[in-house]
Amino acid sequence: MNFLVKPYNYLLQLHQLGPATALLIGSLLLASCSQQSVKKVEAPAITASGLVAELEQQLVKDPNNPELRYKLGYAYVAQAEKSKSAADRKQAIREFRKVLKLVPGNENTLIALYNIYYDDVVKGDNKALQKAKTIFNQLSPQAREQLNPPSLAYFLQRYIAQKDAREKNPNELFDALLSATREQPTSDKAYVQLAKMYRTQGYYPLAIATLKQAEGNQVHSRDLYQTLAETYEDRAETSGCAYEQNDSLYSAARYYQKAIPFATDNAESHYQLAQMFIDNNHYPLALNEIAIVLELAPTAENYAWAAQSYSMLGREQKAFELLDKAKQQGLLPGDTAYHEIYMNAGNWMQAAVSFTEYLQTRTEISIYDSIKADIISDQTEWDFTAVTRSKKIAVGNEWEGAVYAYWTDKINRTQFEKAASNRCERTEYYFYSGYRDYRAGKTQAAKQQFNAALEQKTYRFIERPLASHFLERD
Repeated sequence: MNFLVKPYNYLLQLHQLGPATALLIGSLLLASCSQQSVKKVEAPAITASGLVAELEQQLVKDPNNPELRYKLGYAYVAQAEKSKSAADRKQAIREFRKVLKLVPGNENTLIALYNIYYDDVVKGDNKALQKAKTIFNQLSPQAREQLNPPSLAYFLQRYIAQKDAREKNPNELFDALLSATREQPTSDKAYVQLAKMYRTQGYYPLAIATLKQAEGNQVHSRDLYQTLAETYEDRAETSGCAYEQNDSLYSAARYYQKAIPFATDNAESHYQLAQMFIDNNHYPLALNEIAIVLELAPTAENYAWAAQSYSMLGREQKAFELLDKAKQQGLLPGDTAYHEIYMNAGNWMQAAVSFTEYLQTRTEISIYDSIKADIISDQTEWDFTAVTRSKKIAVGNEWEGAVYAYWTDKINRTQFEKAASNRCERTEYYFYSGYRDYRAGKTQAAKQQFNAALEQKTYRFIERPLASHFLERD
């Protein structure tokens, strides 16, 4: 029957009913109809109530015309959206039910009804949930794939209700999402949302298992692979040192690679993949991704990040070239790339100039900024004391407190070493204790500590290129 594709033209008739109505009707119709090419036509100036009256008048003459009743159902939906009338909404449902009596099992009409019940569930009508489930089960697998499952509506309802009431009942939300995955096992939406909830609760194995189940059900999407990659990356970081979880970092890189073909022009995905390649010591692959990021998003921040990445690899000429481009794009002195690239290259006078500009942008500094001030001062005889003393020093965590305590002679080296519990912390322990040896003229001891810092293979730590610089210098 022709009325199965008419809603597109009917949407044009509803054009002047306002953006909220157009959005609702548009989503309903686009979910309800097969894809068609649509010619632009002028929308007649007609109100929702006027259209309802016109269609009802036509139905007096032709009461068993399913196309007219189908149009009337949507006209009542539009009128209900504008008037916020429950009666109009119920009348829309009656009209669609009449269509189903005339054309039993008509899928587009079932979809129209389903969308109404889905919306009712989201708004808090739990009686509509079973009706939505009944209709959802009558749809073809192809139609169900294009819709959100009914339990996802219930999840949204409960999520909003809990947020408004400032209550937390994660089990209620978990149950709704689990039901949604059973209702629609070949769609990524419920799996991804469920995994993200598990992740926020710290249930990383459950999050990964959920996403792997979707992958096993032949679900392939950017959201699925992106969420898997981010989950592996987050799981690695929760250990306190991502480099202690090499398997997770490898898996993260693999799933970022799977996500990218679904959105090849997404610079953020290439950025994330580049970081994972660096962490996995796959530098040629990382540099390729960095080039793609700069092609897609040549911002000051991205040029600065790319410059730091080359700097960490000892590619000084390329690092300076990219830093110049970052400055041309408006890089602010508050970006650490300004001074860290010069530090890595041993260009200490330029580092001192850039670090001075950096400090002037800060209302507070980190303990690492305080240590940088001392190191640059050692290498240049510039005195940063007046500036650093005027700044509040932020200590991010217990380990940073230990680093600062050692640097300011509040604890000894043995105590500092005992505080280092993972590769990230040991990198800093070896470098900063090695630098203290270096400053005291204990060259051999310093070399041992610097080499030990490099052996931790914490590839994105600034202490690595600095350790290499002092090793090569002596």
